[in-house]
Amino acid sequence: MKKPKSADARLEDRIWCLFFLMGYQFLSGDKFAIQYKKADGSSASKRIDVFAKDDETVVIAECRAREARGRKALQKDIDEIEQTQRRVGQAVRSYFGGGYNPKIIWIIATDNIIWAEKDVERAEQANLRIITENELQYFEAFVSHIGTAGRYQFLAEFLEGQEIPHLENVRIPAVRGRFGAHTYYSFVISARHLLKIAFVNHQALNHPDGRPAYQRMINKKRISDIGAFIQRGGYFPTNILVNFTESCRFDLLSNRDNADPNIKFGLLYLPSKFKSAWVIDGQHRLYGFSNIPDRFLDTSLFVLAFEKMDAKTEADLFITINHEQRSVPKGLLVTLQADLKLGSGDPKEAIAALASSLVRTVNSDNTSPFFRRFEIPGIPPSGTQNLTIAEAVKGLVRSTLFGRVLPKKSKIPGFFAGQTDEETLARARKITNGYFRSIMDANPLRWERGQAAYICVNPGIRAHFQLMQETLQFLAKGGDFDPSVESPERVVSALTNFIEPIRTFVATASDKSVEANFARKFGDGGVREYFYNLCDIIQKKHKDFGGEDFKKYKAHAADARVQRADEDIGDLQGSISKVVIETLKKIHGVHELPSGEKAYWDSGIENVEIKQNAYKKQQQANVAKRAPKEAYLDLIDFEKIIKQPSNWAAFEPIFNVPMPGEKGKKYYLTWLERLNEIRRVSAHKSPYRQYSEEDLDFVSFIKAQLFDRFTAAGFEL
Repeated sequence: MKKPKSADARLEDRIWCLFFLMGYQFLSGDKFAIQYKKADGSSASKRIDVFAKDDETVVIAECRAREARGRKALQKDIDEIEQTQRRVGQAVRSYFGGGYNPKIIWIIATDNIIWAEKDVERAEQANLRIITENELQYFEAFVSHIGTAGRYQFLAEFLEGQEIPHLENVRIPAVRGRFGAHTYYSFVISARHLLKIAFVNHQALNHPDGRPAYQRMINKKRISDIGAFIQRGGYFPTNILVNFTESCRFDLLSNRDNADPNIKFGLLYLPSKFKSAWVIDGQHRLYGFSNIPDRFLDTSLFVLAFEKMDAKTEADLFITINHEQRSVPKGLLVTLQADLKLGSGDPKEAIAALASSLVRTVNSDNTSPFFRRFEIPGIPPSGTQNLTIAEAVKGLVRSTLFGRVLPKKSKIPGFFAGQTDEETLARARKITNGYFRSIMDANPLRWERGQAAYICVNPGIRAHFQLMQETLQFLAKGGDFDPSVESPERVVSALTNFIEPIRTFVATASDKSVEANFARKFGDGGVREYFYNLCDIIQKKHKDFGGEDFKKYKAHAADARVQRADEDIGDLQGSISKVVIETLKKIHGVHELPSGEKAYWDSGIENVEIKQNAYKKQQQANVAKRAPKEAYLDLIDFEKIIKQPSNWAAFEPIFNVPMPGEKGKKYYLTWLERLNEIRRVSAHKSPYRQYSEEDLDFVSFIKAQLFDRFTAAGFEL
């Protein structure tokens, strides 16, 4: 009988095979160990899981795995590696002798392990690079396509910014010019040299900096075909397009030879660091030189290199090139544009991309409660399409269900996280659909009515995502349930059982009760209030539920209506300002007039006193915190701006709100004056100056009126 290998052993085999396929000449065997000298001069031995060496680099990998996905403390392993790093490095250099001074990459590879936040921080501090099953899957696929040349991409990822041996001060003839705001260099370089400094920004790799990932995974057949073409004597007359990540030294030729003001001839000093040339277009032409005889690596390639182009422009250029040249199907281009940051190494971008992908997925999933419930940009919404993708994405990101970001840009996975982006999205879809299906099934009619029933609305969806996170954290603290490793089905079951009080409320409460708890809440303050009201319903059954913010909210429950008025007044003031200014921009434009002012400011506000007062307040503000002039308009100023004849037609449907009993007027704007008076109570509270009941009723009334009008006008607030 054969005994199956342990999870650790299987992971070691995968890592060893990866380095073998990369072409490392020296690889460790079973029970490989390195002898080194301790601080006191005595000898010690360090067991190494996988050791790989070539002429310029050494990789030392420690492998830790679990049979089933779950948590595992790695502090002891990290501390042990850190304590021996320096002396093991010295032993390696001493053993191989001859001035051998390699770049040493220390790796801790894991499989099926959910990393603890503190362990991620410890690994960063110890200069240990983490390879999880996600990165391993990428490199295995990449190397299987291009063979030993995959080592260039691996080294670029893990030695970014470090000097490449023997490439210092390499200079070549080049032409320097400008395309718009961007400096470029045109030159010829060998494939051998470019491969060493190049990096391809694949969507499948979570790289550690802030660039959006836009490149498709390399096509194995295309690489093979290009390699055969090169060996038959073929060549490429078109440029490979790259972006140098740092400024380049460029020595001009004599002035006599550089008379043209638009282009300059000179000697370009090529970058000498790993990952210093990002390939924007031409990855297949470059990697076509992999797995063919070494002599072909000295073939010259035409290169057009931009200098320090920003990430968004780089990605947009990739899309523009492929769109214009028709080399990528239109459907794929749409996907690339929508998911430009999926797989980004910037954790904030990666989380937002996952959230966006989930929302679009459930909107098109005919098994989902959210099927066709989100507005599609450019398409008039149906009556039930009252949700917006942007609001749902914001709610998902803030909930941290996909993960949260540490100060050093490491990502701590959330309860939605799987081993890969694909698994994460599949898991998130099942949990999201299951949770919200339980809300929908509690009262299908209220769910379908959308805005009118206050359940399937933007603030409600955002609040429920926050509630999912809060509930799973609460259940995890009990110790018997770990949402990170449980199946989506068990997570959904736990959630729906816990929120049974909410499901009962949605099913049985009167319309008046539902409206009192959830009606017309918008802005971040509205989401927070919606969430607190959900927590309040749950706490009637689960007495110890709720985070610190909710407990503080409960402690001030007696003043809840006053607090709501404060938040509503702040939201109203900000929303009115935004709607007025954005509408002025649409009416009058944002172009600059001969006066030097923008048209929306000069033409949109004819009252000189209003503009002078705003300018005066702006100049009195601290320079470091000074905002645009429109930020200093008073609430009462908007009445005159709205009434202005050139503005009134656009503002009338939004702001012409008659108060109860008002009739026969052209301008129903007295509410603005009253709101301004109540705002003063909020801004200058004292025991002798408080809201009256009529004030609170008015704020609720005007908020409801304006919210509906803002929504109808297409504003998202």
